Amino acid sequence: MVVLGHFTNLTKIIMKTTTYRNHIASPFQLAPKKTFTKKDPLKEELLKNTGTFNLTAIIEEDIQTSSQFKHIPGFLGYICTLKIGNEVIGIGRGSAILNRMNKFVERGIRFAYGASIVDAVVRSTKTLDALYLKTSGQENPGVLKEETGEIDYTPELATDKQKSYLRELININVLDDRERDQWASQIDELTKDEASEKIQFFMR
Repeated sequence: MVVLGHFTNLTKIIMKTTTYRNHIASPFQLAPKKTFTKKDPLKEELLKNTGTFNLTAIIEEDIQTSSQFKHIPGFLGYICTLKIGNEVIGIGRGSAILNRMNKFVERGIRFAYGASIVDAVVRSTKTLDALYLKTSGQENPGVLKEETGEIDYTPELATDKQKSYLRELININVLDDRERDQWASQIDELTKDEASEKIQFFMR
């Protein structure tokens, strides 16, 4: 009876002091890596020139030019004045000659009309550049200075020593083969800080 009681007490002591870690909640919950995208000066410059522009096109008969070609029968012309607000940014001209070689009156007139608008728009580009420099305060147009912006941040990966030690801890503490393999497969993706956290988890 004494031996049996001693054996029973010994069994209780072993059960109290032995801890089985059949399943451990995975510490491999990888936090999203912080990345900072460097500003693209070309993209920023491109976006500065996008948007909605309210232009006014005033189209009139080009009497001055027509008077210079009054010796040519069937000559007609348009003048287009392009404005932003009250500021003139471009003046364009378009003309056509209507005679028996060009009998399509409506088509010829529409051609002269459209040509005056196109000419005004083309001529306005230099004016728009000047207005852009005036409003933006830039002295040297077209020279893009590289902006540093936020520095790209690439976290440093775990060292070989950290990864080796972490594998040992996983082999000791994780009994399930599938779960052990799953954890081990993520080790190479860990950063130094993440590997340190996992090691501390197993060392508790």
